Amino acid sequence: MVERIPQGSSTNITDINVYIPELPLAGFGFLAHFVWEMLQVPWFIGMADAPHGSVVGLCLRATGGDVLILLASFWLSSIACGNRRWLLEGVRKPAVILVVTALVVTIVLEWLATGPMERWVYADSMPIIPLLGVGLAPVLQWLLLPPLIMWLARRHMLGHIALQPHNSG
Repeated sequence: MVERIPQGSSTNITDINVYIPELPLAGFGFLAHFVWEMLQVPWFIGMADAPHGSVVGLCLRATGGDVLILLASFWLSSIACGNRRWLLEGVRKPAVILVVTALVVTIVLEWLATGPMERWVYADSMPIIPLLGVGLAPVLQWLLLPPLIMWLARRHMLGHIALQPHNSG
């Protein structure tokens, strides 16, 4: 069973003080978002008929943007809560801030990209959220993936800590 590490814990785990939570977040974020980007290809006009290499390249670029949104949201939530270790400690408030921030950023970017900037167009099969005017898939992406990514990153960090030799008196 995984126990919660108390905030400000003085346990002899020096890796926590040096550990960079952005690395597992970015790594798992890249994997999860790339799969999502590839799966939602049919909901964008022209993507299903484009050459495979072109689609992979576009999805890699989109995934890079997703990772930047994820990391910026992590940093904002860390600043708001005054602690970069919140993910490891299992604190919920910054996790909610991360999801809400990423969701708002995505909604604004999707609205701009499909509206004034005309960067991409949804296929007729993409459900559109009334009032927001953005596709359901990008919104679901940021409701479903961040909790999974944070869980995977936390499990990874806790596993790393558990495998470290502990100093005995």
